Amino acid sequence: MGRVVSLFKLGTDEARERGDFETLYDEYWEKLFKQIIRILPDEDDAIDVVQQTFVDLWAIRERIPQIKSLKSFLFIMARNLAFRQLKERLKNEQYRAYYASHYDTSPLVTEQQMDFKELNTILESHINQLPEKMKEVFLLSRKSNLSYLEIAKQLNISDKTVKKQINNALKILKLKIDDDYIPYLLLILILDIL
Repeated sequence: MGRVVSLFKLGTDEARERGDFETLYDEYWEKLFKQIIRILPDEDDAIDVVQQTFVDLWAIRERIPQIKSLKSFLFIMARNLAFRQLKERLKNEQYRAYYASHYDTSPLVTEQQMDFKELNTILESHINQLPEKMKEVFLLSRKSNLSYLEIAKQLNISDKTVKKQINNALKILKLKIDDDYIPYLLLILILDIL
């Protein structure tokens, strides 16, 4: 990656930038795709997200020399796009059913095969360890399917506080759950399999 980043020098001509970008694209397209297909089981959706990642990166190409770890930046960018698309897709009942059936029939391929029941038990344990208010807000959101506004009214707090509590809870849970299980964690949280 250092070799690729060093190619992107400020003030280079557009032909050189395009060549450097093609090198980056060739080096990371497949790696990004393999990561995104774990989040979005539909191959076309995964391809779209990877393509959009490179389109977005091209739009900010002048910042590439300042990025410390371009590999991390690319993966985070792609992951965020995938989660955004997943969130939008899951608003559709048909896609929720497709997504649930995909993970229901596909074997979990990880270093340590863990089924949903085990992950669910671990997840519940970590949710129970959250600070009391954060746990309450999180469960109202995920178990009771209340909106931020509804939770804010019920608990007499601002909707920004609700959003912050839920984001903090998700960050804590993501830190405690192994990266290999993040797509399954999201599936459980989004589909409320708990």
